[in-house]
This record gives sequence, structure tokens and C-alpha cells, in this order.
Amino acid sequence: MKKSIALFIILISVFSLAFNSCSSDDDESNDPQVATGSFEIYLDGVLFKQGTNAEVGLIKDNQGNYVNTVTIGMGSETGIVVSGFPATISDVTTMDNDSDPGVNINVDSDYYGTISGTMTRTSASKISFDGTCTKLMEAQVYTITGFVQSTAWEVID
Repeated sequence: MKKSIALFIILISVFSLAFNSCSSDDDESNDPQVATGSFEIYLDGVLFKQGTNAEVGLIKDNQGNYVNTVTIGMGSETGIVVSGFPATISDVTTMDNDSDPGVNINVDSDYYGTISGTMTRTSASKISFDGTCTKLMEAQVYTITGFVQSTAWEVID
């Protein structure tokens, strides 16, 4: 339980950092942090959330290199963090029970984190995932499938 709460706090920090870094003073049109993207997420085979023209955030390490963690969302009501995805097209990463690598979704005040499955870099701009997840503080397990897509991901290789 403590591990889930700590992860949740870390993810909220990542969302805050990523979305605040896209402020209006970023005037360079080729900066991937001002890019948009799209996403679709299905829980138990039913469309859960989708978005187009969603805000995209990328994270840099201490050396200024982009890392394989991306955020995408629609304002403050929906945010998705995809971490540890493969850098090479067609490669697959296995998601584990602490959502890192994995997919974490924050919808309003609900948080979902993956506990198993795979992520595939299907193209330079698209990451697909398929697995299982749980809602924070609940034991129910859901199947989760979907994708996040943006040309911003192309800087991560």
C-alpha cells in the first residue's frame, strides 16, 4: 500500500512538471513540448477515455536528454504517464506490478496503474499497451488496452 501511495505522489509530481513545462513562453515551434497527440484507453474492452489534440509532455534527465517517459492528457481532468517504453520500433517492454515500466492514468480523482502486460513501440510516434491494471485503493483488476501517439515521441530513441 505504501508503495502505491509513493508512486501516486511521484506521478502527480511528474504530471505537474510535464504540464507546467508547456507554458506560453515556449515559443519554439519545433520544441516537442508544445506538440499535441492522441490517445485511446479501453478498460475491460469498453472505451474508457480518448482524446485528440491532447497536451504532450516530455521529461529530460540531468544531462538534458529526453527519457522514455511521456505524459499526455486533456487539461487537468485526464492525464496519462507512460514510462519505460521501448525506444526501438517493434520492441516490446514487459510491464510489472508497480507500474514502472507501465501506464498510469489519472482521471479526475481516480488513479489506475498497470500491474502486468506489455508495451510496444509500434512506430516512431506511437506506443501501444495491453495488460491489466487496478484502481488505487481497490482490489478489482481490469484489462487495459490502448495507445498514446504524438510526433513528440520521435525525439526519444
